[in-house]
Amino acid sequence: MKACICRVSIPARRIYSTSRTIPSPQPPPPPNPNKRELKDLTPSDLCYYWDTKPPNAEQLAFADKLFIPSRHSPLKLWSASKFRTTPMSSIEPEVAFLGRSNVGKSSLLNAIMGQDICWTSSKPGRTREMNAFGIGGTKGGEHKVVLLDMPGYGKASRSEWGMEIMKYLQGRKQLRRAFILIDSEHGIKQNDAYILGLFRRYAIPHQIILSKVDKVLGKKQKQVKIGVSTIGIQRLQDMLQGLREHVQPDPRVSEGPGALGELITCSADITVGPGRMLGVNAVRWAILSAAGIDGSLEGGTLASENVSAASTALP
Repeated sequence: MKACICRVSIPARRIYSTSRTIPSPQPPPPPNPNKRELKDLTPSDLCYYWDTKPPNAEQLAFADKLFIPSRHSPLKLWSASKFRTTPMSSIEPEVAFLGRSNVGKSSLLNAIMGQDICWTSSKPGRTREMNAFGIGGTKGGEHKVVLLDMPGYGKASRSEWGMEIMKYLQGRKQLRRAFILIDSEHGIKQNDAYILGLFRRYAIPHQIILSKVDKVLGKKQKQVKIGVSTIGIQRLQDMLQGLREHVQPDPRVSEGPGALGELITCSADITVGPGRMLGVNAVRWAILSAAGIDGSLEGGTLASENVSAASTALP
């Protein structure tokens, strides 16, 4: 009897490689030639200067540096519901911020000062006093400039607030300029036009700032964050040029001097970098210019040309 030899089939062993294929990184998408990144926009793109010169990169950097928060800046200095209770002995230059109720004034001031120090609310009329904040202060030293958050006018405002505000604007010797905040999306409303008329009549130095400029630059905030089209920038410039005759009317038909010859725009909702909001650096420079600070504080003289034209307030 023959022995049967069975052949057992042994499956071949599968050999696994320990090396991994790393996919090559995908190149970034090419930039859209019809859009510009927010960080590349300059004051000349976002603002309109016709009597003054736009600030350069050095001046904007200086303004941002002075507004960097520290232990002594920003600092709330005082609150007053009546003009007679404001401290008369202070010597620091002051600038006041006004606007219709719920125009975003307190939010903008927080963005300017780099801290949530002003009371903000979705309900209009929350600011009920004149609130003063010192900027650029040092231990035991005075502040470089004082910012005032004023009660809003229009909806939810009170007539007595308006009376006290006008007393301050007309009688405050420390006041260098009043900044009037206008909603970019809605333009100059009836209340705004009335306030501008008062400022001209009483020769109060003032300047216009347009808030929520992202609403003009693009239809949706998400689109604006990834870039602004040339069409959006041109739409903004056309709007600003159309406002010029309203903020600086013909002196032959106007009761007094108009606003400073530049229109600044900004948005406290659009971030362009760490601690930087869209257009806020140009607002900061305008504040310093109004206070007579031209970039030469503490030996930090700028290499740029003299900017006396930009720092000259209206008579």
